[in-house]
Amino acid sequence: MTRAWINWGGLAVVALAAAVLSFASLRHLAIVCGTPTGLAWLLPVCIDAAAVVATRLWLSGETPAEARRFARALALAMIVLSVAGNGADHALAAYGILPPWWAVVAVASVPPAVLGAVAHLSALVTGRPADAVPEVPAAVPAPVEVPVPEPVAEVPPTVAAPEPVPAPEPARTGRDQRPRRPRPVPAGHTDAELMTRLRALADELGGPPSVGRTRTALGVGTGRAQRLLAALNEPVRLVSTGTDGGAR
Repeated sequence: MTRAWINWGGLAVVALAAAVLSFASLRHLAIVCGTPTGLAWLLPVCIDAAAVVATRLWLSGETPAEARRFARALALAMIVLSVAGNGADHALAAYGILPPWWAVVAVASVPPAVLGAVAHLSALVTGRPADAVPEVPAAVPAPVEVPVPEPVAEVPPTVAAPEPVPAPEPARTGRDQRPRRPRPVPAGHTDAELMTRLRALADELGGPPSVGRTRTALGVGTGRAQRLLAALNEPVRLVSTGTDGGAR
């Protein structure tokens, strides 16, 4: 509680001292620039009042965003104007300089310019926000009659007759299947000749061929092909024969 009173008390003392000194300097500046003595006090009142109003609206949380931005700019402008006026008055008084014509025009233009800025700020605060759009009741569309289509008789789709599928032939049983006859061996092929051809075939394939491959290559039956392959794996002396089964 004590600290709050010290803060507020110090703020009040500083504000009072600054207001009195600024008031005296701005009043004297107005007199030097040609303002009548009885009305010269209105210049500092105009500047200080605009600064107080703009600062309050700037720091208020209820001020609209656009008005808050303009209030901040106006408050800073009034503070700068007050500082410049105080400095100009002290410089003119210290060096005994008469104010030039443009300084006189500038001081005379301050009151109407401040009045316009404060009026604009008030309009921003009390006026209607730019983004507010009046609520317009939505128009209710009139009922639209939709014609109901007449029922259409359904036509059954035409289905093409399936093409006849030929019945599969009955599979042959074991009795119907006749064993194939072994391929006849040309006469005059001895085991030695067949072994020579079988070795050449094994060299070509890189290993002994199968029974089926031997039968096809040599044109012999299964039994003789197995016997020749056995002889190829384990070389034995073969008896020269003329055909598949008979010895000469």
